[in-house]
Amino acid sequence: MKFKILIAFAVFFLTANLVHAAKIIEVSGHPEYPPVMWQEGDNIVGVGPEIVKMAFEDIGITVNSKFKGSWTQVEKSIKDGDVDVLAGVYMTAQRKLFMDYSIPFMKDPVVIFVAKGKTFPYKKWDDLIGKNGTTTIGDSFGHEFDKFIAGKLTISRSLKAEGNFNKILSEEADYFISAMYSGLIEAERLGISDKIEYLPVYATSETFYISISKESKFLRYLPKVNEKIEKLIKDGTVDRLIDEKMKYYIEGIKGKR
Repeated sequence: MKFKILIAFAVFFLTANLVHAAKIIEVSGHPEYPPVMWQEGDNIVGVGPEIVKMAFEDIGITVNSKFKGSWTQVEKSIKDGDVDVLAGVYMTAQRKLFMDYSIPFMKDPVVIFVAKGKTFPYKKWDDLIGKNGTTTIGDSFGHEFDKFIAGKLTISRSLKAEGNFNKILSEEADYFISAMYSGLIEAERLGISDKIEYLPVYATSETFYISISKESKFLRYLPKVNEKIEKLIKDGTVDRLIDEKMKYYIEGIKGKR
């Protein structure tokens, strides 16, 4: 009788552990894309991971948001099934083959940075024609804008954002095309935030989504995730998170100076 009771307890605890394990979702993201997501120790933190956490913990699922290496390695992890969710990703036709997307949760604006006090009238891409621009080697801003840049604009390229900022500050270039958030963070890191500004009209804008592997057992919760994202956008939580994570990351930069 005692043996049967022990067996029953063993089965109970084993089942409980399996149920618990089934309610842990593996999440990762780009290690260097603040404020959307970045590596902090062994974890991936930022706006995207916070939204994933809020969405899944609402339905009783624990989020394990871990650093999985470079962005290339992270994409491989979701293909291989080691990761269920990416906490922030652009939508592409190729990625749609192996993951499904949430509704968009935030924009990633591309802006025109200039030296402080050196703004010029800008409402459309044509307003950049005839001026000297710069951007970072390898950066892409969507097919249409990339095509316009290649065919219509005078653009030089630097290896890093620092080189581009130096060009506009030295008046070697009139403007610098960059993603807004990463540009502002890099300017803070370089200690030149008070020397640059960006034109108020966005050049273009990409969109961030949460994605779930088509092989994940958690894919069925995507409608619930979308409901949560919609709520977080409407009540201002996403905008608040963007501000908070930008300030948090920048404070970290200042602390390292």
